[in-house]
Amino acid sequence: MSQLELETVETTGFACEPHFDDGKLAVSFSGTGDVAAIELLASYLKRVHTEAERLLVDEVACDFRKLLFMNSSCFKAFVVWIDTVKNAPRAYRIRFLTAPDMHWQRRSLEALRRLATNVVSVEDG
Repeated sequence: MSQLELETVETTGFACEPHFDDGKLAVSFSGTGDVAAIELLASYLKRVHTEAERLLVDEVACDFRKLLFMNSSCFKAFVVWIDTVKNAPRAYRIRFLTAPDMHWQRRSLEALRRLATNVVSVEDG
């Protein structure tokens, strides 16, 4: 059960790349989360949740350090995911890693953290 069943996905200017090592699941996000990325991201986060449950991980790390921008519709996909995790029978933590020089990340992710302070954390990567 340690084989990762989650692949890298891409659309024009946006990508999600999963990593699973030593029992830890992480996803690196890069590019620009704009209108072209909304459906891809919403679908991908559902699969991340399924994989996190299958692998019984305690945490999913979301690396935003290469993410240049994300619109509100893409953030909504994270709101849905966080709500799903928060209400799951076996909740896991979601840790966001930010780029210190991209101040929008910290501000926006802090709002997500407030949705579920016992599930979500935000830190400089």
